[in-house]
Amino acid sequence: MDYRHLGRTGLRISPIVLGTMNFGELTDEQTAFRIMDEAVDAGINHFDTADVYGGPQKPDMKKGYGISEEIIGRWFAQSGKRDRIVLATKVYQPWRRVRTTNICRPITSGARVTRA
Repeated sequence: MDYRHLGRTGLRISPIVLGTMNFGELTDEQTAFRIMDEAVDAGINHFDTADVYGGPQKPDMKKGYGISEEIIGRWFAQSGKRDRIVLATKVYQPWRRVRTTNICRPITSGARVTRA
């Protein structure tokens, strides 16, 4: 795999990104684990997710599902491969008074993020 530099971060990422939007509702956990294992074996180290992935997607949805992120978290815990993956995520709007600290705190503290 020909890895690319991610800006000036010092990170090197695969040019192919594993999208995880369907992990949850359409792709069960066991299959998602197999997909992530095979992606890593193929040299893919960049996964993409969002707090709304894994449930039904509708433009008017009021709340994210986060099932995809939960599956990835369990795979990290089981596989021990967290340090090999660059994980990109996003947060869904509408949010009121969004504060960067509220978004970043669970990520940087290593806290388990769960659905409300």
